[in-house]
This record gives sequence, structure tokens and C-alpha cells, in this order.
Amino acid sequence: MAEHPQGDIIGNRYYIDGAIASQASNGAGAKEFSLGPFPWNARVRTVNLIPTGADVDLSTATSSASYRQFVLYNGGTAGTVTLTASQIASLDMTTSLASYASRVFGTINTAVSLASGEMMYLSQLTVGADKANGTVVSAGRVTIEYEII
Repeated sequence: MAEHPQGDIIGNRYYIDGAIASQASNGAGAKEFSLGPFPWNARVRTVNLIPTGADVDLSTATSSASYRQFVLYNGGTAGTVTLTASQIASLDMTTSLASYASRVFGTINTAVSLASGEMMYLSQLTVGADKANGTVVSAGRVTIEYEII
């Protein structure tokens, strides 16, 4: 039995989203947004990136070695935890993505949940060297589907 009555309803899902700003290829890694604290225990089920800015076209020559990585964390009660064990989901942007298209975060760790009072946040960082066509971030939204547990 769940701690919250809605947690016992099968298929009970909620959606929230956060905005991300565009960033040049040499932009520093940063926290994009934080959400919470949540008043109940929750588990993330899916995460999608939907760019609304200009298309991001990555060349194969640089995208496998230099790309942006997005990571959704359970930030704890202060919203600052950065431990690998606190990663909820991640996405390596190694291929092109057209504006208003959607890319699902490929790795969802459903073992990491949010306890009542905890926050989640999205950060992004450059993996490899800064490349004009490999590490640009387009403005957009990240949608998060979660369930109350």
C-alpha cells in the first residue's frame, strides 16, 4: 500500500516540465532548473527533451567525442546532491535533433525515487571538447512524467 492514496491507483501519472535556455558551444555546464520540494513520495517514469529553438545539427565527426549530457538528479531536501547514485535519468545528445522534435532520456533509474520534501533538478555539461556543432544547447523544455508512490 502506498503512503498516499493516489499511489494505489494503477497508471496514476502526472506531468511537470522545466525550461532550458540556449547555450553556445563553449557554454559552461550548469543547473538548468529545479522542481520541488514534492509533498509526497514520487518516482519518475519518463523524461523528454523538446527543443523549441533553432535546430541542433551535429556532425558525426564530433558528436561521438564531444556532446552535451543532460542529467536529472534527486537533489535531496536542499536540491544540491550531485552523487551518481542520485541520478534519476540521463541523455547524451550525440545525434541531431530538430526543433519541436522529442528525445526520450534513454536511461531512467526507477530505483531512485523522491521522498516527501525532496527536490529534483536538471543539469547539463559538456563531454569532450567544446565544438561549434557538437556542444550547442537549443532552448526548449524538458517534460517529466512521474507517479506518486
